[in-house]
Amino acid sequence: MENWNKADTSEHYAGAYCEQPSSLAPELDLPVQQKPDFSSATLFENLSKYERAGKKLKDEQSSNLSEIASVNQKLSTEEIIRAAAERYIQFPNKDPECITTFIHPHGSVLSSLSKEESSGVDLAHLLLAAADKFWDGEFDSARRLLTCCECKASKSGNPIERLTSYFSEALQERIRRETGTRKILMVSENDRAPNNGLSTGVDQTVLATHMKIPFSKALHFASTQTILEHVARETKIHVIDLHIRSGIHWSPLIQGLSERKVHPVQLLKITALDTEDKQKVEDIGKRLESLADSLNITFSFDVVTVDDMSHLKKELFDVQSGEAVVISAPTILRSMIPRPDKLENLMRVIRELSPLIMIISEVEANDNSPSFINRFVEALFFYSSWFDCLEDCLDRDNQYRMNLEKYYFGCGIMNSIATEGEERITRSVKIDVWRSYFSRFQMLEVQVPKSSFHLAEMVLEMEFSCARFCTLSNDGKCLMIRWKGTPMFSLSTWKFQQPLIYF
Repeated sequence: MENWNKADTSEHYAGAYCEQPSSLAPELDLPVQQKPDFSSATLFENLSKYERAGKKLKDEQSSNLSEIASVNQKLSTEEIIRAAAERYIQFPNKDPECITTFIHPHGSVLSSLSKEESSGVDLAHLLLAAADKFWDGEFDSARRLLTCCECKASKSGNPIERLTSYFSEALQERIRRETGTRKILMVSENDRAPNNGLSTGVDQTVLATHMKIPFSKALHFASTQTILEHVARETKIHVIDLHIRSGIHWSPLIQGLSERKVHPVQLLKITALDTEDKQKVEDIGKRLESLADSLNITFSFDVVTVDDMSHLKKELFDVQSGEAVVISAPTILRSMIPRPDKLENLMRVIRELSPLIMIISEVEANDNSPSFINRFVEALFFYSSWFDCLEDCLDRDNQYRMNLEKYYFGCGIMNSIATEGEERITRSVKIDVWRSYFSRFQMLEVQVPKSSFHLAEMVLEMEFSCARFCTLSNDGKCLMIRWKGTPMFSLSTWKFQQPLIYF
């Protein structure tokens, strides 16, 4: 499957920058019992936002639900959720089975849906109603609705059934937590999916999905091309990888550097940051070294191991004079949002290393709100796109798909919906929030090169049959990867201004 050939928060800063970096985490996570009032208004507000966004997207694409249905094009999972949201806004207190297409404002659309799609709209309607009842404190009513969901949903069914099953499970767990009928327990490390924090082990599910799902490869090749552009005149290159995983994504970089005709590379050094298993990372280094040797690239691999990110120091990195330092942060910063002291220490250390460039890829989602209902709606639409993607890219009986949904997305949904405060292991914020945060460290965003954009497009077209659903666009200076119009990942490039002076 692997193809190896192909610091202290009390510090003050001098100069133009004198503000202490702030946390990305919300100031307070409010349990349901502490919210000021019970009202469906917030749910409707969130659903309406997605309804408006969906209509805008459809207008931009010269399409809408009626047109899609008229040509028998299958609705995406997100479109089914959106249709259910539209109906729920109109009929929040109605049983789905009592709503006919004749009284619905978009009845002609719903009447033209397939039986499976109509059932999906009904199922999503039930889930939204359950979340609304939970938010209003009507736990018994919420339980009854969730029981109906669980009778109709299945983890082996179609995407909307699988999605509903995981959300129902998480919402049931949240109700048990709120009512005290069962104390929610933290997910043990043995039960958690690999690569949740700074994990570096080679997980077969991740590798398999890397080959079948377009996002990862597009991000990796775009990142590699961006690095090659920025180090075009450098002969000693030092890449610091904050989340190396399998390391396979560095193969194209090694190959690209070996093909240089001008400014031949004297040294390529890769340093992996690890908090879990140094031996696994060293094994990755040996495979990369073997590839580099075969391509006549002078190569060095190092591992920086820390048991806690707050213990990370500049001195742990062997950065020599003349080395152009590149920081690679692939979908890892989000894991430290609940731990702001660790994230801020990491950012300070990175700045002290004076990198030439920092490449950051992150999940384009927002489940960091202190409001449960905000998180529920955001998570529902985000994961609906993921489940839709898996349906199109992997067979329904594919074991890796099942693993991905159970151990990665199932845990992610449980984390977003059922937990609060310190129990919430990982959180996501969108690129605009990251931009605001990075500006506090005097980081300047740099345009992702057009060559990176084009290479990612080429990889999608050549290697993925589902490429027509995966599109690339610019969001300011960053590259955004979308699935059927929904933003999924961002790739951004950053430079630091003048070094900070401590006093």
